Amino acid sequence: MSEDPHAIVPDRRTLVAGLAVMPILRAPMRSASLTDHPMDTRAAPIIVFDVNETLLDFGALAPVFVRIFGEPDALRTWFNHVILYSEALTLSGQYADSGTVGVAVLRMLAQASGRTVAPADLDALRRLSAEMPTYADTPKALTDLKSAGYRLVTLSNNPTAAVEAQLTHAGIRPFFDTLHSIDDRIRRYKPALESYTNLAATLGVAPSDLWLVSCHAFDTLGAAAAGYRTALVLRPGNAPVALGRAPDIVADDLGTVADRIVLAGAGRGPSPVRGRSAP
Repeated sequence: MSEDPHAIVPDRRTLVAGLAVMPILRAPMRSASLTDHPMDTRAAPIIVFDVNETLLDFGALAPVFVRIFGEPDALRTWFNHVILYSEALTLSGQYADSGTVGVAVLRMLAQASGRTVAPADLDALRRLSAEMPTYADTPKALTDLKSAGYRLVTLSNNPTAAVEAQLTHAGIRPFFDTLHSIDDRIRRYKPALESYTNLAATLGVAPSDLWLVSCHAFDTLGAAAAGYRTALVLRPGNAPVALGRAPDIVADDLGTVADRIVLAGAGRGPSPVRGRSAP
């Protein structure tokens, strides 16, 4: 098996703190010549979605970071450190919910740069986190996967109540059978192996029967190590990393990820790819 040649953008992102390689199958652009996927009689397969930045556009949070730090890229820096300190807690056998981690990291970065975090900044971050819009391709991709016979669930580092509010506000909550969080039981942050194996046990299926869709290479790396099939959607600023087992699918948009998952052979019903033309 070959390693992915791409390197991930070091200063990654997304966000939220609730306030939140198998060879790479590089997905081609959609083609109108693809045919229907045949019906099958197996139980509906399950796709596990990451939420923030994968489904929801966390770029909506940028104004808060511009006000505090004077530049929108501070959002990415903050997110990198949220992941770092979340994993520091997991590796040291400790836990704090993602909102607590997010605020602590924000204050640390502000202090290190001589900036101040006002109560209004935290209020704005909490509000905007709950109100993030979907990416333009999200609703159609979810519709296609549901039509193809998939069960959709989420797995987030953020508490389930926060994710419930986010998806409801964004108008996509009905697509998901159940919502899951590391905060519910395991309290070990993704990409800890246990976060993925615990979800598989909760769902009553083998990890190899699950897909994990995320825009974060650390997330697909962890899920692949647990035995999941994985798909990496390249939201702006994201790229594969040549470490661990490569994602089964890498694509530039969520619609193409949905198409490739269906064509990989698990879904029931007609392929949603039919009749689409390349953009």
